This record gives sequence, structure tokens and C-alpha cells, in this order.
Amino acid sequence: MLVDLFRADGIVVPEANGEIDVLIWNVEALGAGSLPDACRVWLDKFCWLAPLLSIEASGHFIHVWVSGRWEIPGALMQAHGLEAGQSGACNIGFSGAWPDDRSDWSDRYRSDVSLVSGLLSGIISGSADDTGRQELMLAWQPVCDAAGPELVLYREALVRLLDDDGKAHPPGDVFLALERLGFARVVDHYVVSRVIDELEQTPDVILAVNISAQSVRHDAWWDEIKSRLVARPDVARRLVLEITETAAMPSVSGAVRFVTSMRRLGCRIALDDFGTGYASIRQLLAFSPDFVKIDRFFVRRAAVSAAEGAMLPHLIGIGQALGAAVVVEGVETQEQADIVLAAGGRWQQGYHWGRPSLLRTWRRAPNGECSDATSGGSWPENPVISHGAAYDR
Repeated sequence: MLVDLFRADGIVVPEANGEIDVLIWNVEALGAGSLPDACRVWLDKFCWLAPLLSIEASGHFIHVWVSGRWEIPGALMQAHGLEAGQSGACNIGFSGAWPDDRSDWSDRYRSDVSLVSGLLSGIISGSADDTGRQELMLAWQPVCDAAGPELVLYREALVRLLDDDGKAHPPGDVFLALERLGFARVVDHYVVSRVIDELEQTPDVILAVNISAQSVRHDAWWDEIKSRLVARPDVARRLVLEITETAAMPSVSGAVRFVTSMRRLGCRIALDDFGTGYASIRQLLAFSPDFVKIDRFFVRRAAVSAAEGAMLPHLIGIGQALGAAVVVEGVETQEQADIVLAAGGRWQQGYHWGRPSLLRTWRRAPNGECSDATSGGSWPENPVISHGAAYDR
């Protein structure tokens, strides 16, 4: 890949330790901008692109994780009128599950790669084909006010994969495999970018997007997204990042710094899977999320008996006590909706209030009227007091 990229502009030398040295003498091949910026941007983009490309090895497809560093010799810096030599790293460390001593590790790895390869290849191509590539689509599900379901708090983007018949279906175990392989951040970056595209095109909607706990860290992959949000603060104010903790966070302190930086841009933060995932009271206190989402497990248990449902109002109370709006997921029937509302769960999400749909129902109607209850892209009146102030209307 590197040889094809640089050809006459540089030389590529594989080293014995598994590293690859690239000596570039035509700096224009790196792109525009100052030399240090061009080096950093090019390396970041290459390290983001590499995992999306499937590589055939011994009859199987694999995806590689790439990290790297760049260095500018002092003489070249002087030639460009810059101070001394500079260097830097592509800050994208491996976050997946390392090989272990379990006898089934190799089989699990092969199974995981077969699950995710079509999705990763589909992202870079933008479509599905007969080679196994899968197209990723976004379905949208509303979070509604149980007392007035016409009021939508926001809509969550849910990933769907298109099969050979053109039908959309949930990814199933694909995202667990992505997390084990360390590629969750690749897909998260792509999906968040798609949601921002929608927010930029439609000023009358508030949207949420899931990101893996592995993605809640500062690295080069967030640079482009942050730049877009800085340029469009109106978009940032209508973006909710839902942290899904099906995997452990690499660093809670690093996650807090990430959450703080995204909130400063204007984004809202939701903590997903509360009660069943890795999310804990410690995370609630550390993140001070704007929204806490109660896992569907507790709704199902609450419908069994009063004793089984005793946990639900306590979980809702914990989130509310910390100043967050609580959203209860998995509400599929009117009976469940009544139970959740009686437990204090005003904001609800589930099939009872709306199935995930590929249709963008908030798009403006032909007569120019907005079809969504959250017209104008503003938050509902005082859904919660968070961080000492009500959301702006």
C-alpha cells in the first residue's frame, strides 16, 4: 500500500522488527499545509484507513491495525524556515483483546474477523456487493415523553446492516466482535460522521449516536469530528453522544477528559446500559452525564412482579439525584409504559413508542412545515436541570 502511494516520491523499507520505514523526499506528496501539520494529518488518515481494507492471507481475510510516528530532519526544517527537527506519533493505540492462552483464541479471532470484515470493507466502499461487503445504514428511534408522546426528546441513530436481499437487520454480535478486535473506534468514527452530516442538513432535529467505551478517549480519529463541531456549534448543541459500556473503558480519567472536551463544544452526553454494563456509580459521578439510560432488562423484570421491579425506581432515582434526565429503554407495551411511568420514568424508548425506522420523519413536509414535534431543533422545555442550568429552548 505504501509503495503504491509514494512510488517515485519516496522509498519503503520493511525492517526486521516488523516496522516499516518510509523515507519521503517529495514533501508535496503529503498534502497541503505546514510541513509538521501535513505529516501529522497524512499519518493520521493512513492509520484510520488501513483497518478498513481487507487483506487476503492464506485464503482468509484479515484487517490490520496500524500505528506510526513521523520525524522531520533538522536540515529540512531549516529549508522550510522552521525551528529545529520535529516528530510526533499517531496517537491511536490498540484497544482490542490481546491474544491469550486460551485454546480457542485462534478460532474466536477467525470468527470475529469473518463477522466484521464485510462491514469494514463496506464502509470504505460505501456499498454492498457480491464480495461480502455489507452496507451500513442508520435507523432512527425516538425517545418520547410518556405523558405526551408527541414530544420527542431526541432520536437515536441505530446501526443496521443490509443483507443480500436489501433488508436491514441489527448487527447482532458484530459490535462485540469489533470491540474484541479493537475496531469499534473505526465504525464509531464513521457513524458519528454520518449523524453530523444529517444534523448539518436538517436544522430541525436533535440526534443521538452510540459510541463504544473504547472510543471515549482522545486520539487522532476525533480531530476531524471536533473540527466540524467547532465550525458548527449549532450542530454540536443538537448532538448527543451515548457511551455504550459493553466493554470496559481503557481509562476512566482519559474518558472524563474526553467527555469534558466534547461537552465544551456543546454536545450532550448520555451513559447507556446503566445497571447491566460496566457503567457504575463511579462513572455517573465522574461524567455527570446529561442523560442516564436504564437497560431494558429492568423493564422486563418489573413486568414480572412488584418484587422483581423494585430495582427500577431506585435506578431512576439515582440518575435523577445526579441531575440527569433518565431514559428507560425497552418499553414495548402499554403495560410496561405504565409501570415505568409509575416508577418515575418520564422519558421512554422502545417499540411501544416507535420502532427503528430508516425513514427520516423529521424532514420537512412539502408544504414547508416541519413534521417533527421538536420543531426548530430545540430541546423540550426544561427536561432536566443539569450542571446548574436548564437547557436552552
